[in-house]
Amino acid sequence: MPGRTADDGASFIQAARRKQLVECAIEVIAEVGLARASTVRIARRAGVSRGVLTYHFRDRAELVEQVVQSVYDLGAEALAPKLARVSTPRESVLAFIGGSVELYAAQPTAMAALTEIYADARAADGVSRARHRRHGQEMAELADTLRAGQAQGQFRAFDVDVMCSTIRSALDGALAHILGGGRAEPYTTELQAIFDAATAAGVTR
Repeated sequence: MPGRTADDGASFIQAARRKQLVECAIEVIAEVGLARASTVRIARRAGVSRGVLTYHFRDRAELVEQVVQSVYDLGAEALAPKLARVSTPRESVLAFIGGSVELYAAQPTAMAALTEIYADARAADGVSRARHRRHGQEMAELADTLRAGQAQGQFRAFDVDVMCSTIRSALDGALAHILGGGRAEPYTTELQAIFDAATAAGVTR
């Protein structure tokens, strides 16, 4: 089996540096907002020159795009074990809601940074594409789960797109609650109870 090469070591160091810069960008964006999160400010937080930052990222937009990807990856990593333990669409929806609120409480800085990016209408095209792609993927997976629950008779007949948007809006409210200093409980339990009742088979409009 071949040993590691110098290039492997260099790649590892570069990946670690990029990760550090993304983490520093998350902290700065969460603190001062996207508009004020300059490359100079982010480099200063990382303890490097601006040249080091621009060596690893083509421009600020690429760095911010990586921030978006990183935060969504955190979410995917946090939710994956919870979703892997469930076996029905109903359990999956409850795990998604509960796991999302728990994520917000565990990663407030990362979630605050993502919120700031979403709130900035001037975000570059690449950043917009990244956030819409990951958000769209998340909503598509939730929609598939809701449709599966309807097909299996676990959920009542409802408009899936409306229910997805309603769940997302409720989770956004939970995020605002937590970023404002609120606790995850009883928010988690109440949201799960609300949507369990709202989707349950046998409930009529």
